[in-house]
This record gives sequence, structure tokens and C-alpha cells, in this order.
Amino acid sequence: MFRAFFGLLMCVAALRLFAYGWIEEQLVAPTFHFLWSAWVPVPGPWGIHALVATQALAGLLAALSPRPRPFLAVAMACFAWVELLDKALYLNHHVLMALLGATLVLLPEPRERTVAPWVTSLLRLEVGLVWWWAGVAKLNADWLLRAEPLATWLHARADLPLVGVLLDLPATAWAMSWGGALYDLTIPFLLLYQRTRPVGMALVLAFHAVVGWLFPIGVFPWLMVLGATVFLDPSWPRAWLHPSPAPPPTPDRPPPLGGRLALAVLASALTLAPARGLLEGSEPAWSEQGQRFAWRVLIAEKTGFVELLVHEPDGRTTRIAPGRHLTPLQHAMMRTQPDMIRDFAQAWCGGGRVVTAESWASLNGRPAQHLVRPGVDLCLSERELRASGWIEPLARDM
Repeated sequence: MFRAFFGLLMCVAALRLFAYGWIEEQLVAPTFHFLWSAWVPVPGPWGIHALVATQALAGLLAALSPRPRPFLAVAMACFAWVELLDKALYLNHHVLMALLGATLVLLPEPRERTVAPWVTSLLRLEVGLVWWWAGVAKLNADWLLRAEPLATWLHARADLPLVGVLLDLPATAWAMSWGGALYDLTIPFLLLYQRTRPVGMALVLAFHAVVGWLFPIGVFPWLMVLGATVFLDPSWPRAWLHPSPAPPPTPDRPPPLGGRLALAVLASALTLAPARGLLEGSEPAWSEQGQRFAWRVLIAEKTGFVELLVHEPDGRTTRIAPGRHLTPLQHAMMRTQPDMIRDFAQAWCGGGRVVTAESWASLNGRPAQHLVRPGVDLCLSERELRASGWIEPLARDM
């Protein structure tokens, strides 16, 4: 049943791209792509429309078919291809969708209406780690001691009828900041234990209903509510629809030794990979090093400005305004993310040019400061840039 609902969610996610005109605006319009890798082919307009339409159809067929894995595989391939076209499209819940989708494609389908315990354990780990690491990411001074960025975001919703005045109160931002951190850190355990599971499910429904109402975060609330159902007994849909005695469970066959080792490695990687941002020596929300693929959800409000300076060998300097060459989404993402500034700058390299950036950014209400160090040649290799300390450290003083 989880596969069916997930397929339906994949279908809805694709249809939203059509409904809001995002295919043209975000996928077809760009003349420059912040590719994750140079090997990713960029389809033409018809190809992009075909990818999104195929994802929608395959997701729907996965929801309706008793054998959904082939359809999910097609939907996930289309989804991954589109996401790999541009870093500007990155969203944490898109990563979770890719992770869950790949898992559902690779996991065996249930035999005789039963689900092996190791299968549910893996899915629970994947979903639970999102909440856990999101909670760990909130254990910082901005979130706990300044109630930022929630104070800024809630102030922007002060025009809502009836509740707007309440949302604009400082106490509301503080309560939601501390409550959000506590929720993320405890909800996996509340869902894991049977006695506290009803409380956990009620909190999931209430929390994501409020978050989805206050903030435009797409299918994220629906995805997390769906993810919470993996903590329920796998027979819960049948128990709700047909309240009759469940069939006796069939003996579970654990995976072979090689499979168990692979699962152990996967579980370790999923658990530890989000911690890499703690080892970078910089604030991930500022430098973006270790920020992605780490479930650092809704903890940063960044604004920025950037211009490139292209220095010709003959001494001439040309200023490049990225907004003239990028879509609004690309520009909004690029001007606060150093690696995207570097990617765009390197499109202007060659011919002996030196490309530098004049960039300013503000994190969670701080005064604006340089993001990329002025004067650093962004045409250097990634290793050389790291050695040059090309990203300015975040000023701690407020």
C-alpha cells in the first residue's frame, strides 16, 4: 500500500509542474544549467515535457498496479533526470522522494500480503533520520536563542485573518522554534514504540497541517505524513478497510549474508552522511558545504547580491549581472550559494580571463557581508579554491 500511495504522490508532483507552469519557467527557459555532473544530458523542450508526463503516468500506474515496481522504476528515472538538470531545483524533500523511490524499486514485493521486518526497518530508518537530523540542525544559536528564521517568516504572515496578530508575537516564534526542534528530535521514537504511536501520528498530522498551511513547501507535508505510515503495522490499510482477522504471518526469510552486509553499510551511510557538515569547520547554512543531502530543513533565511567581474588579459573589466542570464529561480538560488556562483563564473572563463565576484549575503537577519572573498579567481580548480579560502567565514557578531 505504501508503494501505491508513493506512486500517487509522484504523479501529483509531476502534475503540479504542468499546473503551475513550472516546466516552461524552470526547466525549458534556462539557457544555462547548474548541472550536478557534466555527463547529465539536457533534453530539449519536448524531451522535458515527455519526462514529466511519463513520470505522472508511471506514478499513476504504480498506484493502480498490483505489481508497481516497474512503473516506479520508470517514474523515478524520469524524476531523477529532471532533478539532475539544475542545482537550483534542489529541495530536501526531493532527495527523500528519490531515496524512498529507489528503495521501493529495489526492495522485494511482499509475498502473500506480508512485509518482511527488515524491509519496514529500512524504510523507518530512512524516514526517521530526516526528522532526527532536522532536529539536530536546529540545535544552533539562531534557532534556539534568536528564534530565527521563524520570527522573520511568521512576521511575513501577519496579514493572515484571525491568527496574523498571534503569529507576529515574539513568543509565538520562540514557542514554534523550540517546539519544532523538540518535535523533530522525538517524533521518530514516538512513532517507533507502539504505546506512543497514536500520540506520534496525531502530532505528525497536526504539525504538517500547520506547516503546510503557513509555508509554501509543496508536497513536503504530504510526503512526511505518508512517511510516518511506515511506522504503523504493515497491515493497517487492510485493518481499516476490512476489519477482520489478519492472515497468519508467513515465516520471514532474512536476506543472505551479502545482503545483510549491504544493508549494514547502507544504514551506516544514511546515518552518518548528514554529519559531514559538522566536520567542515564552517557554518553549513552560510557556506553551503555540508548543507545539502543532510536534512537541514527550513533553518535558513538567506538573501544576497552578486555580480561577476570578468578581467580580460588586456586589462579591460566587464561586469556581468547574473539576473540577465538566469531564470528568477536560478538567480535567487545562485546569489546565496557559493558553489553556484563558482559554476556560473566558470562559464565566463577561458582565453586567459580572470573572473572574480562581488557578492554580499545575509543569513537569518544578520547584516550583509561578503560571501565569496573579493579578488579570488573563480576560474581556479575546486582544490585550488579550497586552498585559497574563497568563501568568507560568517561573522558571528550581530
